[in-house]
Amino acid sequence: MPIVSELAWKYTGCDHSSVTYEKAQMLLEAVMYCINEDGQQESNALAAKMIPAREAYEHGRKVVQDKLMELQKLYNGLIPDFRDYGSMCLKDTVRKGIPAFLKSYDFKYAPQETLLTLDYPVLRNYGSLSGIDLVLCYMRDIRLEQKFLQRMDDKYVVKILRKYNRDYEYMLENVCEIVLQNMMGHMMLDKPLQETGFDQEELESLEEILSDKTEEQIMSYLLKTLERLIAAYYDNDDCLLAYLGGGLSDIAVRIKCNMENHCLGQLFVL
Repeated sequence: MPIVSELAWKYTGCDHSSVTYEKAQMLLEAVMYCINEDGQQESNALAAKMIPAREAYEHGRKVVQDKLMELQKLYNGLIPDFRDYGSMCLKDTVRKGIPAFLKSYDFKYAPQETLLTLDYPVLRNYGSLSGIDLVLCYMRDIRLEQKFLQRMDDKYVVKILRKYNRDYEYMLENVCEIVLQNMMGHMMLDKPLQETGFDQEELESLEEILSDKTEEQIMSYLLKTLERLIAAYYDNDDCLLAYLGGGLSDIAVRIKCNMENHCLGQLFVL
């Protein structure tokens, strides 16, 4: 509470420490956020319960500052080669949303506030993360998506998206998942990625491969297929494997449903 009082004093321009209940709550949450940041560091995890709150707060606030600098560095490195492939949601979130966050984020008085809605959906659930923790993890995943997509020709990616939905530019869907879904069809058939288009015979072969599998077994089969893809084209990047694996559950559900209705051609579009 003394830390909160000091923050309130500084927040009011060193005039007084009297603030509204809402502001006091915000400052208390700011202090707790920083203390938790310190406790999350591997070197401090065991000692966190034994150090004074002020020391934990100061350490944690430094961690927040370091993460903010990491986000700025990550963004600066990403943006020169960033591709949105026509997705307005992806474009606006990265090109407008992240700079707005970097400009407005208040690591002193409100580090717990995320400020952004992060409308472009990614393939990971961040749970209760907020503030710089959430936005930094989000941008790390956007970087992984860019690594995955930029391995392919831009026109190829756009063609898949257009086949999936002719008005894909306005979709609130993950671009990677749509492309990955199509690539899974190629990999399961051992069909070279450069050979575009699935004929009826190939779709029937896919049905035969998957027909006796449950949703869980399809998921397991997809994971093995993804591992082959990452090994063949992405140097066994474990981070990319873990991230893309987050989209396999939804893909497995779609495959099972479409296979039962004999319309896999709606999933494997190119």
